[in-house]
Amino acid sequence: QAEPGSPKQRRQRVALCAGAGQMEGPLRWLFFGCGAVGGYFGARLAEKGEKVSFMVRKDTLRVLKSEGVKVKSICGDVHIPRAKLDQVMNTEALDKESKFEADVIVLGCKAWEVERCLGMCAPWCGKNTLVLPLQNGVDGAGKVRQMVSGWGRGHPLVGWCNIVAAIQEPGLIKHWAANPPAVYFGEFEGEATAKTKQLETIFSKCDGVAVHLEQDALCACWEKFSFICSTTAVQATAGPSATQDLIPKVPELEQMWRSAMREIMAVARAHGVNYKEEWIDKRIPILAEALGATTSCSRDLWAGRHSELDDLLGSVHRLGEAKNVPTPVISTCYRSLAVRDRVARREATLP
Repeated sequence: QAEPGSPKQRRQRVALCAGAGQMEGPLRWLFFGCGAVGGYFGARLAEKGEKVSFMVRKDTLRVLKSEGVKVKSICGDVHIPRAKLDQVMNTEALDKESKFEADVIVLGCKAWEVERCLGMCAPWCGKNTLVLPLQNGVDGAGKVRQMVSGWGRGHPLVGWCNIVAAIQEPGLIKHWAANPPAVYFGEFEGEATAKTKQLETIFSKCDGVAVHLEQDALCACWEKFSFICSTTAVQATAGPSATQDLIPKVPELEQMWRSAMREIMAVARAHGVNYKEEWIDKRIPILAEALGATTSCSRDLWAGRHSELDDLLGSVHRLGEAKNVPTPVISTCYRSLAVRDRVARREATLP
């Protein structure tokens, strides 16, 4: 009998499933980060018996090693004790951690951290490892594809998620809106592989998770990007009282939001993305139903933390300039908020 996770056991699993192009479950998942994204979806997968490892540090490392991960959610609470997690690894001492070939690497970091964090995961990426990024923005997917292709191993996916959650304390994630949280992913091009379809099956069995396997993942990623970017532009500029459900109730805010959406639509089309007009109106009910919800970028800006401002509004500003597409609303919001972000990054100081 091979030891669980041993090379012999992995060869047996590959042999059993080679004909179907799938791995026999449970899969070994490596989550970089145990924040709102990584902690929530990692816990939901572990709850269903998947082998989930986390790369974390400092207080989160200490808590996960002793107590495991906890989620307080409107979709039902869950506690995964340490004994039911796979490896809990210290990102500050990865050379001392045992290596295994992950079936799936999930990036739960912020958009600006993608290259650094994915690089730290490289020793755990095998020939058939799926690499699933869940960041906001449209730049991250391209960076992931370029890096994984450069390794000559692994299979990068386009991916993102929809969740309104935050770290209540290390190891404890509070989820209060987006019911249920959703994971979206797909291939960069062509039909979904058998292993990619297997992820859809696994996520669909998780409590408190909706899953969407997208046929045109890059196009769908732009649609989500336009929503989170426009909403952040309105909220971060207007202030904490401008929750998502308030935007369609206040004519001035809705007009600003629609203008920002149309600017991003124009940028997307200029870059060859088939952005559909009706997508804008379909997002209005989503805003109305998100009671009290704010984007993570807005919350980070208000709290004086390092934010994804440059990866969201900044990228629209630059992509628009590259194609001579005017983006007055997005660019104005970006410039007005930039000082907050630069102070948080310690790239500027206030007088």
